[in-house]
Amino acid sequence: MDELRKRQTVSFGTCPVSPLRLSRESTEVIIECARLGLSDTILSMAMAGATAPVSLAGTLVVHNAEVLSGLVLAQLVEPGVPVVYGSSTTAMDLRSGTAAVGTPELALIGIAVAQLTHRYRLPGLIAGL
Repeated sequence: MDELRKRQTVSFGTCPVSPLRLSRESTEVIIECARLGLSDTILSMAMAGATAPVSLAGTLVVHNAEVLSGLVLAQLVEPGVPVVYGSSTTAMDLRSGTAAVGTPELALIGIAVAQLTHRYRLPGLIAGL
């Protein structure tokens, strides 16, 4: 386990359920990763206009709250455990009801999330950028 902590050769990740819910499965992943001292990516998949407010600012608030809730849980279990701030947040395509990828909204959300990762001094994983 010591060698695994030093040279993490696996990556774990979990996604909150938008809006604003950490499922039992997500909390189990976060808690076990923290107990073992392993990095975990908390990746929000909020969708503007569907599982989050239609405004990008409102969606970013929901996204941030979801990721921070997982981060706080990990830190409560094991202070200082590494956590990656993740995002697959985008807007909903109103024609198809699916996630809008390759759009200006995705880029704007990604830029805002990158700024949050810098603000919190966390590594980030941003889908679509």
